[in-house]
Amino acid sequence: MRSRFLQLSSARLVALMALVIAAASCDKAPLVAPTSSSINVTASTRVLPIGGQTEITAFVIEQSGTPVQNGTTVRFVTNLGSVSPVEAQTHNGAATTTFLAGDVSGVAEIKATSGGAGAGGTASSPTTPTTPTPPGTSTTPTATSVNVVQITIGAAAVQSVTARANPATVSQNGGTVDIIAAVLAAGARPLSGVTVTFAADRGTLSSTTAVTDANGEARVQLTTNADTTVTVNAGTVSSTGTGTPPGTTTGAATNTVKITALAAPSVTLTCTSGTNSNCATLNVGDVAVFTAGRPGSTGTTPTASPNIRSATLDFGDGAIVNLGNLSGSVTASHQYLQAGTFTVRLTATDVNGEVGTSTLITIVQEPATVFLGLSNRGNRHIDASATVLGCTARSFDWNFGNNAVVQTLSTTSNQASADYTAGGTKTITVTVRCIDGRTTNTSGQLTLDVNP
Repeated sequence: MRSRFLQLSSARLVALMALVIAAASCDKAPLVAPTSSSINVTASTRVLPIGGQTEITAFVIEQSGTPVQNGTTVRFVTNLGSVSPVEAQTHNGAATTTFLAGDVSGVAEIKATSGGAGAGGTASSPTTPTTPTPPGTSTTPTATSVNVVQITIGAAAVQSVTARANPATVSQNGGTVDIIAAVLAAGARPLSGVTVTFAADRGTLSSTTAVTDANGEARVQLTTNADTTVTVNAGTVSSTGTGTPPGTTTGAATNTVKITALAAPSVTLTCTSGTNSNCATLNVGDVAVFTAGRPGSTGTTPTASPNIRSATLDFGDGAIVNLGNLSGSVTASHQYLQAGTFTVRLTATDVNGEVGTSTLITIVQEPATVFLGLSNRGNRHIDASATVLGCTARSFDWNFGNNAVVQTLSTTSNQASADYTAGGTKTITVTVRCIDGRTTNTSGQLTLDVNP
């Protein structure tokens, strides 16, 4: 009898322990949504920069339309970046986690599941929800089209990129300008943290890449002295700047900006002096007349833009004259009082600050002069000598006048003689030809005896 009692007690004890273990197992199993429940996932923002983050919320609703029981476990997964925590419990039907974008651009798909609800399917090809089945009936887990949310990260969100230069011009002597690329997402939203590449067909860039700031702008500097086109690229949208569906790659968005090198104003300078049409050589004391203008200008007719702001004429010997805005041809006279080689420079500055010049070189010499000496040697014979100042003589042309046995004579020597067939007053002329092309002459008279 006692043995049977012990057997019955042992059996009851085993059964009791089994019940306790089963109860403990039920306490540890996570609470999940019924299979026919629906999950709706939302994000605080759908566009993030590299390294950004946003809150993800999953709303879990039972088939009856009421929120699932508080403490229902929702699991979050993503194909790009990460979520923290991976599992969260509902409160009033909502479970939240934080999505961390990481350092890779692209389109992240964050999916929420709970038990059989929301399993399978993707944002791009969701599984069609099945008709609810009675509790306890085996069924394939379903996913709704709203249990996945997409977030575009970094360059993948670029829908347009525009470029501008500040300023848009440089001097022909060279200058530096800022190149600014503005990167926008949908709705003209500035994108920060996006790498922009820059390329220039001339000049030098301070960098070929830059990252957009909080205003969606990336900046580099260009140094150039010629017309230059800068191309900027960012993101994975079409080159026209038109956005494409998330995840679709059509090449980098491209835009260009042109920087114009301002040409110096064109000016002209001519000179006349007496019969000299170019003032290449002048004598000390000569008055030179300079004419300053612009190509195509006549008289007071205005010339093409840009307009001249100021113009000066430097004669090269320390004298300078102001010619005003040079809206037409302007003349200025100048007398050189000393010998030398002078560079005459016309300098014009236009309204853009660009400077144009035109120059002439004139050689100012002491005037060439010749003095004639005549001697009567008797027997109607004259000796002549020429003394030249101001140039180096190349040749001497003599004219001894009437009754001279040889009336004209050319020599390289500064001396010559003549015999006459009759007495009386004789006029002798000598013309000196200088090696620089100038000529000078003088005459003298001498009386010879009528009867030698």
